[in-house]
Amino acid sequence: MITFDGVTKRYPDGTVAVDNLRLEVPTGEITVLVGPSGCGKTTSLRMINRMIDATEGRILLDGVDVKTIDPPTLRRGIGYVIQQAGLFPHRKIVDNVATVPYLLGWDRRKARGRAMELLERVGLDPGMAGRYPFQLSGGQQQRVGVARALAADPPVLLMDEPFSAVDPVVRASLQEELLRLQAELNKTIVFVTHDIDEAVKLGDRVAVLRVGGHLAQLADPPTLLARPADDFVAEFLGRDRGIRRLSFVSDEGLRLRADLTVPVSTDVSALRGTAEPWLAVVDADDRPLGWVAVGDLPESGTLAGIRLAPYGSFVSGRDSLRGALDATLLSPSGGAIAVDDSGRVRGVATREALDEALDRVAGGARA
Repeated sequence: MITFDGVTKRYPDGTVAVDNLRLEVPTGEITVLVGPSGCGKTTSLRMINRMIDATEGRILLDGVDVKTIDPPTLRRGIGYVIQQAGLFPHRKIVDNVATVPYLLGWDRRKARGRAMELLERVGLDPGMAGRYPFQLSGGQQQRVGVARALAADPPVLLMDEPFSAVDPVVRASLQEELLRLQAELNKTIVFVTHDIDEAVKLGDRVAVLRVGGHLAQLADPPTLLARPADDFVAEFLGRDRGIRRLSFVSDEGLRLRADLTVPVSTDVSALRGTAEPWLAVVDADDRPLGWVAVGDLPESGTLAGIRLAPYGSFVSGRDSLRGALDATLLSPSGGAIAVDDSGRVRGVATREALDEALDRVAGGARA
């Protein structure tokens, strides 16, 4: 556990970056520090490994004041990941990852073996081990940065906006990779970001800081979104925090209709008189292909020759209500196709069914 006990950082010119911060970071969880520029997020993070020293108060690492630990020794036991990876340009990828093991006195064979193991663990082809950083994409370099931070198996990992310099698709992939690794490794992670979506996606707990280094609220993401502590927190979370909250509401109980799906082999003449304006078309393996507007069907032929409209889908029983809502908004029919873990269609969640589910959520919030 990491404990901030009345920690203040005051610079010689009188600027207060962090003001009397009291915060506990539980062992084996991801705690995210989030807030606007100038709120002391990075300063708080860097005081943990003594890249910056606190002016007042104590930071305890498993009960030990970090000021009593020699800084180089402290840092070798804490993984650190920053923006744009910060790799050594003159070293091959394998040696970048093995940096801390080398500093700890590991022999070259053992250190490189550990590096190769970690490259695979973070989803990189081992063939990249002999390349140099400039030969990798930004996302690949960030994965190397994570691998390097994990090389000596530190119990604590500090991550300072590590994914902010990559494009949204790569960023989402890196976030998923971090969650997967955390499920395996159970590190104590302090993660800094300015992105509230990233914070609520990754954090077991989220600490919202306000300008001046004050802690505004510390809570798990569902509580934070449902009950912001004050107007500042509510404004920082954004007017769409209700939509974000749906990411933590299960789709359990969402009513599905199986009668709105038809095989692609269906003869259009069999659909005459169908009351529904849209039907979801599935292939021979019950996998979704798209939507067809019944009113636009030709006189004859099968659905196999029809141009289908795009669809949105969600994994029933695993996704959230937000996933179902997103899928609905992507479909011209106003319905979302529910699939199982193998991608086979289970049914269709209509707009009416989704409205019922949202009403239940709203009723629970009022209660």
